[in-house]
Amino acid sequence: MLDNLLFLFTLKPIIYGFIGMVISGLSFPLAGVIIVRNGLIPMRYMLMHGVILGGIFSIALNLPLVPVVMLLNLVLVAAMVLLNKNHTSLSAASTAMMVFTMGLASLLGQVFDVPAKDTLEILWGSPFALVKGDLLILATLAVIVTAYVVICFKPISMLFFDHDIARSSGVNVGFHNTLMLLITALIISVAMKLLGALLIDALVVLPVLGASKNVKSLKSMFVRSSVTGLILSVLGYLIALVTNLPVSGVLAILAAAAYLINLAIAKIKSKK
Repeated sequence: MLDNLLFLFTLKPIIYGFIGMVISGLSFPLAGVIIVRNGLIPMRYMLMHGVILGGIFSIALNLPLVPVVMLLNLVLVAAMVLLNKNHTSLSAASTAMMVFTMGLASLLGQVFDVPAKDTLEILWGSPFALVKGDLLILATLAVIVTAYVVICFKPISMLFFDHDIARSSGVNVGFHNTLMLLITALIISVAMKLLGALLIDALVVLPVLGASKNVKSLKSMFVRSSVTGLILSVLGYLIALVTNLPVSGVLAILAAAAYLINLAIAKIKSKK
């Protein structure tokens, strides 16, 4: 088994996939903290539907998938910001954009005669399909989100606590909210290539939900989410290689199990 695993790591798709999982495991949960703490979970549904619409565009026009999806999701976020300038009802704005996006995807799929099976393939990603350009995009996003969290930790923590207090303390609330939305859009777009539109949460949100059950500070939440994401990504990838199972499915099961374990530990601690 070990010899077979070592042989697999001589193949480029396996090496690229492993590098991609390590980078994303470390950095994507940082965006997950932003999603969870800033109440952006409803927005990710809009972005996931944006992935499907972007896939239809890329298939119909024979364009590279990841850049098209990233650009489209940035446009969707910009439209959502315009619909809700005060960021007071992001869920309502994202719901409206989600419905519009799915409707447009349905129409364009018919107009461009995109086969349904090709559209459905977008829902299931694979790290083995990563190329050098994808790794470069992943690394760039990882640097951006990590740098943002480290450099702007204080205003981020104030925003998570209360927008009015943050604004009165001199924090540019509009700028940070918009930047958080853009980072979320880019992370979701790239995570789709790794795991598919349906299992993005296994890498972005579930490590955060699990880690948040047993932390006492926001800094600890960021660190534990990142470490949890890395462990789940590497372990899930290696198990998938050994068992010849889909990486996305294995990672989703591991992430759900980790969340349940953390939930159980939190309940035990609360009873003491």
